[in-house]
Amino acid sequence: MLGTFGPRVPFFFAAGLAFVNFLIAMFFLPETLDEKHRRRFEWKRANPVGTLLQMRRYEGIGWIGLVFFLMTLGHMMYPAVWSFVSNYRYGWSEQQIGFSLGVFGLCGAIVMGTVLPRVIPRLGEWRTAVIGLTFTAASAFGYAFASQGWMVYAVIVVGCLEALADPPLRSLAAAKVPPSAQGELQGAMTSIFSITSIITPLLYTAVFSWFTGPSAPVTFGGAPYLVGACFLTLAVIVFVTKVARPATVADLSSGVAKDGAQA
Repeated sequence: MLGTFGPRVPFFFAAGLAFVNFLIAMFFLPETLDEKHRRRFEWKRANPVGTLLQMRRYEGIGWIGLVFFLMTLGHMMYPAVWSFVSNYRYGWSEQQIGFSLGVFGLCGAIVMGTVLPRVIPRLGEWRTAVIGLTFTAASAFGYAFASQGWMVYAVIVVGCLEALADPPLRSLAAAKVPPSAQGELQGAMTSIFSITSIITPLLYTAVFSWFTGPSAPVTFGGAPYLVGACFLTLAVIVFVTKVARPATVADLSSGVAKDGAQA
């Protein structure tokens, strides 16, 4: 909506929101890390590469990091080419593109606020992550082959369970590092997000240009979504085959009962 008043207006508005967010974080967010869990500052850890290397010390965190990288690499196609694809395939205006993204975000917020708190206690974080990753990949395939605008909204509504993927994935990662490294873990995951933010605009716009240009081997505006869907499918495969499923209370009780019977 703000884009209709000029191409720079959204940026000024976003800058204002970012500044307000900074003030809230500075003056209202309490410190959660106890003194005994804090570590001395070291320059070797104060960079994306150093942070990622530090995470190698914790068993199993590398596979979760790879899943997060593949998931983010696939999911970041939306901000990279959503407006281009929507205008090319459906002839949407700025407002229509913004509205579709708003619906996308609203559905995700509803799922995280109402579905996620009910699903995790029942299924656990590992299974919830599998469901979320699967719907994320399926949604990307749906957007790739959505030939009409109304189909986009159908995919958003049906595939909104993709919002279940990120929170349990972060929680599984947090369970593998000590309290003193929790902030560093979040920094590492943000570094992965930042790295994909560099790669994806170059990758997906190039794919879109190639498959919609005059020399395209096959004209297909949904090609970027298809490439993203492949990354997301890889994320599902890696997660299911490489990320260990945490033992539940039921599993522990079963193990104790089995040991008692053997004794």
